[in-house]
Amino acid sequence: MKKFIRSAALLLAALLLFSLSACKEANEPTTLPDYTYHSDDSTAPSETAPSADDEFFTVNESWQKNFAAEYRYFDGAVAEDTVTIRETRCETAFAAVYPQTGNLIYYAANGSDIDCYTVAPAEKQYMHTVVKNKRVSDISTTLMKLTAVSEELPERSNVLYIGEETVAGRVCKKYIQRAYTDGAVTETVYVWVDAQYGFAMKCEDYDGEDALKTYWEVTSFSAGGVTAADAGVDLSAYTFTEG
Repeated sequence: MKKFIRSAALLLAALLLFSLSACKEANEPTTLPDYTYHSDDSTAPSETAPSADDEFFTVNESWQKNFAAEYRYFDGAVAEDTVTIRETRCETAFAAVYPQTGNLIYYAANGSDIDCYTVAPAEKQYMHTVVKNKRVSDISTTLMKLTAVSEELPERSNVLYIGEETVAGRVCKKYIQRAYTDGAVTETVYVWVDAQYGFAMKCEDYDGEDALKTYWEVTSFSAGGVTAADAGVDLSAYTFTEG
């Protein structure tokens, strides 16, 4: 990455901030299950270094056009809880759902425009807006932003390739990156990059005291085959305010 991987925390400073700013997002959930990190000794570099040819990857963004994924995100600077998000996308529809609370945001193609619906049941907020002259493909989702990784990552001097591991059943390339100040470690990041598509399936960001700062993990993922019905949301139970 051109910047330290910690910048990923900034990408999720506000969940559901998409490129179509005309559509207001639902409020974030407030009551979520805690995330407990369990140390994994495999994060330590092995004595036998992997082959240099294995450490590189290619970024292939084709999956972003049509996918279904669920992931967990934690930011200790914002809350003590972990947020679970489910994103589903095809050419004509996109939905991001918070399973614990029922909060959601939904985009549906409507001719040359997009209908945008936001639902926040706890706050009794239900809004419909129309984004003019935009397509669903113009949306850059939170998952897309969060997991973006540069192909330059393995070439950085403070990055070490550890080897291959699986995340949600997918083969990933695992790296460790450290930042130093006056010779002392100030930040450590572990990142698992999907070997097929070149995006970060998982990331753990620790401060200089080894306290977990930011974390995300894709717990299920599939690319292709998503239909408008798969990405659709039943909105019949809500009465929307026009925005």
